[in-house]
Amino acid sequence: MPSLLLETENLTVTYGSYAALKKVSFSVYEGEIVAIVGPNGAGKTTLLETIAGLLRPKEGVIKIQSRDVTKLGPLQRRRLGLMLIPQEQNIFFSMSVKDNLQFGAFYENKRTTSELLKRVFQSFPKLRDRITQLAGTMSGGEQRMLAIGIGLAANSRVLMIDELSLGLAPKVVGSILTQLRNIRDETGTTIVLSEQSIKALDVADRVYGLEAGEVMFAEYTQHLDRDLIKSIYLGA
Repeated sequence: MPSLLLETENLTVTYGSYAALKKVSFSVYEGEIVAIVGPNGAGKTTLLETIAGLLRPKEGVIKIQSRDVTKLGPLQRRRLGLMLIPQEQNIFFSMSVKDNLQFGAFYENKRTTSELLKRVFQSFPKLRDRITQLAGTMSGGEQRMLAIGIGLAANSRVLMIDELSLGLAPKVVGSILTQLRNIRDETGTTIVLSEQSIKALDVADRVYGLEAGEVMFAEYTQHLDRDLIKSIYLGA
């Protein structure tokens, strides 16, 4: 039985008088791919940013491997293996692909960094082809691959990817999602996706549905009515 790696208990986050999250309890087991689906404004980004330590909850607890990290900062959580890949500003545009990846591996030694970069290039061969190219000159899909590559180079145990499909063609989204599943299968990396694309259900083991800051359902993917989820939570 996989061990519980990440969880929140009754997480509440407010912006002034507005409650963006309302007593959200959420769990991720080691080696899972978990998708968080919901319309714009559902609280998906707020949930991931709070777990990463960028936002402080009004109430509730965040745990990594049963350790309460609610009061720890983003860097401390990063050192525990938690990595957020935000939907924007997730790469250094004026730096080369190689420099971006090496920045991701900042806390690793030279030998480990070399092995991690090999893993990145195995997962995303296009990045090897672009290794000296400035990140800001690549296509949107390649930039998203690089952002994920930075997370892999950081040797993260949990990759949280916010709105993977934003601004990308469906074919590119499908390709990246397939590669994420391969990464999980080959390395055991745990992955959390916040997503508005129905394609996320092709790779996720479990799905949480958020609406107006509340968890409306949490279920294994094979038990879901995909058409119902698509029409209600994915805006189709």
